[in-house]
Amino acid sequence: MTCSPQSRRSLAHTAALLSACALVAAMISSDPARARPPADGLAETLNGSSGRPLPEIIGARPKVRQMITISSPSFASTSGTLKAWRRDARAEWVLARRPVQVVLGYRGWVKAKARNQSTGTTPAGRFRLPYAFGNSPDPGAQLSYRHVDAGDWWPYEPRDAATYNVYQPHRAARTRWRADYAERLASYGGQYGYALVVGFNLPSGVHYSKQRRQWVARNQADTTRGGGIFLHVRGDGLTAGCVAMSRRNMRWVVRWVRPGAQPRLVMGPHAYIVTL
Repeated sequence: MTCSPQSRRSLAHTAALLSACALVAAMISSDPARARPPADGLAETLNGSSGRPLPEIIGARPKVRQMITISSPSFASTSGTLKAWRRDARAEWVLARRPVQVVLGYRGWVKAKARNQSTGTTPAGRFRLPYAFGNSPDPGAQLSYRHVDAGDWWPYEPRDAATYNVYQPHRAARTRWRADYAERLASYGGQYGYALVVGFNLPSGVHYSKQRRQWVARNQADTTRGGGIFLHVRGDGLTAGCVAMSRRNMRWVVRWVRPGAQPRLVMGPHAYIVTL
């Protein structure tokens, strides 16, 4: 998803330019997030100082048995490392597979509570992973999965707080979402081949309104913070706030996340997420 009130098309030139700058910077730096990932099964942290698994440092309730961490060196980073963790039979955290390289918003990270719409930033913090969707058929997801069709939309229109950040299986005739504030999910093709919804600024009490012929929220999202933050398949460059990775890796993540394990996503600069 574009993850901002601007469409991906309107961000294409900006994102491409910033992506090129990021590539040049990476060539002249020693960004740890771009280093070769360590072997699977190592219970290491990004800085390797304590030898303790990152979820152990972050902390989680005993019922949380899956955790995805996405970390990078600083708030200015536009790339990072995703690690999928699980608790083993001894309730110890181990890697479920090799680390994955990802790209972030074109303006790096921002603390989730401080995020503003249209800033191109990825929210840093702790989040739930409520459900998945995609333009591709269900790959065997254990979470609820919506196979997107031509009628599916994701609006984040500040002028319509009731539908802000609420998935819509159709667009009602009287709906007045501006083009840059709503996404027709099918139009993003491969980038939304597989996607996980991140529980950032999601409303609650979502129900169907017969009067509006639309899904609306009783407890509405904050219309200043943006919406549509997903883990999804990588396109040509950076994102407008989402986290993107290869199609193969995204498909694996969608299949791996299990609702019974109460999965959590913790993401942001390493020094920040270890304090959450």
